[in-house]
Amino acid sequence: DGDPSDGVDGYRLDVAAEVPLDFWREYRRVVRAINPDAYLIGELWWERWPDQLLDPAPALQGDVFDASMNYRWYRVARHFFNAAPGPMPVSAFVDSLQQLFSGIRPQNNAAMMNLGASHDAPRMLTSFFNQNKYKHNCSPGADPSYKIHRPDAAAFERLLLLLVHQYTYIGAPHIWAGDEMGMWGADDQDSRKPLIWPDLEFEPEQAHPLGLQRPVDEVRFDEPLYDFYRKLIYIRKSHPALVHGTLDYLVTDDEQGVLAYRRQLNEAVVVVVFNNSRAERTLQNPLASPCKDLITGEQFGPAELSLPAWSARILVPEQ
Repeated sequence: DGDPSDGVDGYRLDVAAEVPLDFWREYRRVVRAINPDAYLIGELWWERWPDQLLDPAPALQGDVFDASMNYRWYRVARHFFNAAPGPMPVSAFVDSLQQLFSGIRPQNNAAMMNLGASHDAPRMLTSFFNQNKYKHNCSPGADPSYKIHRPDAAAFERLLLLLVHQYTYIGAPHIWAGDEMGMWGADDQDSRKPLIWPDLEFEPEQAHPLGLQRPVDEVRFDEPLYDFYRKLIYIRKSHPALVHGTLDYLVTDDEQGVLAYRRQLNEAVVVVVFNNSRAERTLQNPLASPCKDLITGEQFGPAELSLPAWSARILVPEQ
């Protein structure tokens, strides 16, 4: 009826790279004539699978899409936080992140769809339970050794680091429905299982598609993981610097495995610190003033702060 206020807010456009840009330019004109605020996301994925992802910059110049599905971000972040397919130094991670912004306007980078999983990829927990190359041999059919049962504690631990990064970094965090419930699964169709709502009961998972041995896993809604997602969403919404602020890297320590960056909007400052190593670390407080960790509620003085192994802190100055 011409009134978009009670309709769709945006469109995710499948295999958009297979359609000429001039078509999408005309599409944008038509959609924006009806709803000037419509959010247009293009799926711009592979240039040469499984090694080279497509550069989305030509489609993100203000005349085609507002954002693309940011597979490039997840491939780099998974490589760093999960050492998959091998270890990545902190400095290399930062360099890779910086390269993602190349040729793309700041307002488009801020709108990028930062996703870790989708209907076309493994669940994030399963992705972190395996050390394969991104989107390669990620099902038992492609690799019989690919793990499809309930991920172990290490996978959960490292995934939490990525989630802190996702919700404190430039771009729009995206949840593939069910990841927040603690679902696991290999590449599609395994990543498309029914959602495990907390009021439903499910039989244990015990079958393997190749008839191989696997653990029998209870299937249940993961309340602690769900609460962690909610906390990160609340933190992001409560601190506009995490959405609109500038980004500066403060610590990139390859030897210690420590990364820290600052998001700042006017006088509001948030510092995010990661210990991506198996040992506890102590470092100089990047804020150099009394501060509080928004994740745990812990308070720190102006001199030093501690970081347990495989941990992250979201720090704000004490008021």
